[in-house]
Amino acid sequence: MGFWKKACTPLLLVGLASPALVNCDMLGSLPGMDCPAMKDGNFAALKFEGGAQVEGELKGFLESVYAFHKTTIDMEVGLIESCAELGKALDMDEKTLEAKPADGEGAKKVCGAVADKVKAMINAAGGASLTVEIGEPTCSIDIDAMVACLGECGSPIDPGDFKASCKGGELSGKCSAECDGTCSLEAGAKCAGECGGTCKGKCDGKKSDASCSGKCEGECSGTCKVAAKGSCEGTCTGGCSAKIEAPKCTGTFEPPSVDASCQLNCTAKTAATATCTPPKVKIKLEGEGSTDITKLIAGLETALPKIVTIQIGTGKRLVEAGKGLVEKGKALPQVATKGGLKAVGCIAKAASLSVSASASISLNVEASANIGGSVSGGT
Repeated sequence: MGFWKKACTPLLLVGLASPALVNCDMLGSLPGMDCPAMKDGNFAALKFEGGAQVEGELKGFLESVYAFHKTTIDMEVGLIESCAELGKALDMDEKTLEAKPADGEGAKKVCGAVADKVKAMINAAGGASLTVEIGEPTCSIDIDAMVACLGECGSPIDPGDFKASCKGGELSGKCSAECDGTCSLEAGAKCAGECGGTCKGKCDGKKSDASCSGKCEGECSGTCKVAAKGSCEGTCTGGCSAKIEAPKCTGTFEPPSVDASCQLNCTAKTAATATCTPPKVKIKLEGEGSTDITKLIAGLETALPKIVTIQIGTGKRLVEAGKGLVEKGKALPQVATKGGLKAVGCIAKAASLSVSASASISLNVEASANIGGSVSGGT
């Protein structure tokens, strides 16, 4: 972590590595180089030299970095809470499970302690072992948020077939007419289909109160998916006979004829609006399980889907958004010089925030992977 803490120009924004932006501490101490907007998010009052085009390009990038950094903080908060939830289920000391987001260090502390506890419990289980099967979470981009962002960026799109703009994924949303595909019901709903969590009722015709990999007849703690050919009270994926409401895309939303700069900015800015469906987690006990192992299984079934969602779902999205900022950042040093001293200072502040974001993503993914590794390592 020493490199992350000391570096001024981040790996995510290698395009900003110009001599004028290398010494962040020095730049921050010069008159007129402070950039309050990168602290409070108030970009409306931010003014640069060089005309409207230069100002718009710089402000768009700064807003994207600010939003990107905020999203990584939310990611760490969610991971701390999920790991702490598992730790509490294992009767760990609550003081050990407390931490604040700190560029990934908070998640590293809490999740690391929980992973050690999980390893110790499995190692103490004797002849018992666990086999864990984990699916992949499905994450969706809020298309309405992307459309609004593109319009504000100066690259509005005409309403049309959003399905054609959803690259590498599927279009889903609320369908007030006939859904031709799959209908997903929210957690806690009465389910008569495939449950992505714990089924309270019957699983494949047998009484159940545990993780269900088949048809659940009862209440599902995760998302319930049912084949749909008619009305859908949940989220419809596959096609709707009417205009789909609150549309989302499980891939990348790339409308035709959109300015590339706006596309990159909006992908980063709307990363926080993505929602993820937790994956299925199936845990099988081999051998005789103790009371502690029973607690561990129950805790893993509840917390592990959330942890994996952050690791694979959110983490993957943020890495992709970061790549977009890299491309956008390559041209910023030259543009910043046209915007004056304040612009150079703001770009330096953005580079500093990106250091924190980069460190946080790396440590969060590592911390969440440690939980899964503690189970597989123990078996």
